[in-house]
Order: sequence, then C-alpha cells, then structure tokens
Amino acid sequence: MTIRPDRIRRSGLSFKGGTGLPLLYWLNRVFLQNRAFLLALFAVNVLGTVYGYVWYWQQIVYTVDRMPAWLVLFVPDSPTASLWFTVSLGLILFAPKTLHSFGAGFIAALGAVSSVKYGVWAVAMNAAVAYQGEPLVWEEWMLIGSHLGMAVEALLFIGYFRVRAAHLLFALLLLFLNDWLDYHAYIYPWLRDILLDDLGAIELFTWTMTVVSTAIVALVIRWSKIGHPPIR
Repeated sequence: MTIRPDRIRRSGLSFKGGTGLPLLYWLNRVFLQNRAFLLALFAVNVLGTVYGYVWYWQQIVYTVDRMPAWLVLFVPDSPTASLWFTVSLGLILFAPKTLHSFGAGFIAALGAVSSVKYGVWAVAMNAAVAYQGEPLVWEEWMLIGSHLGMAVEALLFIGYFRVRAAHLLFALLLLFLNDWLDYHAYIYPWLRDILLDDLGAIELFTWTMTVVSTAIVALVIRWSKIGHPPIR
C-alpha cells in the first residue's frame, strides 16, 4: 500500500513551488522509508537503550538489594520504553510481515505510549530543576535532547502497525501499574534533591502523562492511517 500525496496534502505541510510534493510525503520517502536511515536509527536506539540501563544501574542494584527482586522490572522507565520502541523498529526492518499482527500491536503501542510519556516526563523534570535555580550539567542537556527524540520518533513510526483499542488499553494499564509502583513502592526515578519536596505534584504529573500520552498516540494512529510504501 502506498502513500497518496493528495491525502497527505490535507495536513497543509507542503513545499512552495518546486515539485509541489507535500513535505510529509517527501520526508517519508527520503527518511522514514529509507532502509539505510532506519538501520542507522535502529543502531542509535540500541546504543541509547544500553546507555539508559547503565544510567539506571545504581538504582537497579539498590532495588535488587533492598526490595523484592521483581520490582526491578519497573525501575528503568525510559530505557524500557526505548527498548520496546527499538524492538518495533526491528520488526519494521527485519520482520515486516509481522507488522499487522495482533502481537506486534502490543509492542508498538507500549513502545509509543511509554516513549512519549517518559520522553516528555524527563524533559519536564529537567526543566523543573532549572526553574528552581539549579544549573543543568551537560548530561542533563543531552538527556533533554534524547528524550525529545524518543517522543518524536515514536509518533513518526506508530503508523506502520495495526494498533487496536486493546493494545492501547494494555499500554495504559501497564503504565498505570508502573506509576503506582513508582510512588507507592518508592521506585520512581532518582531525582535531584531540589525536587523531592514536589514529589506529590510529580506523581500527579506522571499519572496525567500516562493518560495524555495514550490519547496522543491514539490520535496520531487515527491520523496516520494512510499506508506506508515498502522500505527502500
């Protein structure tokens, strides 16, 4: 199934002059449908996921040593979101016949919703630190950029998959469970000390982001049902 330029043109994003080819169609053909680009993006996400687990390593060890071991599954929020999205990219690249399967929908939905949620969440936490007067170090600026990228790429690729309401409900409920464990089993991501007196507001923001992220992904899925041409 191919992307029809006339359907993308409805978005209003098109070139002025030149070929007249809609911008979104051009982006799909040159980047999102380009195998070399997707392989590079896949490699970047693999490395980013590994880096994320390294970033959480001290908290992972702390959790295993002092809490029920199964809780460690819910500790590394952003790396696990990145992992699910990376698996989704892997399906696009290496198992394209599975993209419309029911099982792939769970992976895609969880990867998209959690990537949007934790991408925005991490940016908001760093912004809150800066707002309260503490300077951000270079790693935190790097995290802001990488987490924004997480959110954007998840929305760009969710249209490859056949995601149903059941898949989104699964992602919503699993992230609700993660939220409850974060703030009631006290495994939320370690924060700067300056944010600890705002923990109640952060918890509310986290729960809200779960709902908002699910809604955003649902809207993008509905908007993106225009088909995708084969990867070049």
